[in-house]
Amino acid sequence: MNPVEPLAIGFAAGFLGTLLGIGGGSIMVPLLVLLGVDIKRAVPASLVAILGTSLGGLRRLHSRGLVDPRMAVFLESASITGAVVGVEILGRLESRLLTLLLGLILLVSAVGFTALKRLSAGQGWERLSDIPVWRLALGWLVSLVAGLVSAVFGVGGGVLKVPLLVLVLGFSVHAAVATSKLMVGITALTGVVGHALAGRVDPMLSLLLLVGTYTGATVSARLLLRVRAKTLRLIAALYYLAMGLYMVYRGLTG
Repeated sequence: MNPVEPLAIGFAAGFLGTLLGIGGGSIMVPLLVLLGVDIKRAVPASLVAILGTSLGGLRRLHSRGLVDPRMAVFLESASITGAVVGVEILGRLESRLLTLLLGLILLVSAVGFTALKRLSAGQGWERLSDIPVWRLALGWLVSLVAGLVSAVFGVGGGVLKVPLLVLVLGFSVHAAVATSKLMVGITALTGVVGHALAGRVDPMLSLLLLVGTYTGATVSARLLLRVRAKTLRLIAALYYLAMGLYMVYRGLTG
């Protein structure tokens, strides 16, 4: 593969990933598969690169008060557990099945993003203790699933975490996107360690993607504050729909 290709893929993933609060794996993995990279090689490399998406521009967003570290740590206690389980699952599934399942997840996410609206019931919560217990419990369980999805499909879990933060925990779209950036980085790091111990990480591919994602995320963080929430939802929905259909097609046709 030409080194320019993974750099460009990484930049696009970091740029769009920051706008949407996702790690960018749902961008990198389908594009790498499109270029002929086996999904079991693409997934670990994607997780390494997601660290760049998470770190790029995070300090700027935190200084604007959009990142909630306490909520991120609480939910990541579940995602890390799910990621550990997901690392083991990846080695047991066929590449074709993984591709099909990722496509279905992207299609579900496309529908979810079109429905994202801030819940009036959630506005004004300033502490974890203010949020109803059932919402926190549901949030923890969804984060557990997000962690598993992250390790198995090479995504940061943001496809589940952004809707969770908005629909269940009452975050604004911009705050959900910013907090999700921190969360997906923590989850991805867990998956990277597991895949590295299993000998699945391609160092060169991972490095090229990482450089691209960090650069793209840093540039995009400046733009995020200027983009309307409605526009963010539309961009996410259109991307997930297109890539979801493609991955389902690849999974069904081999």
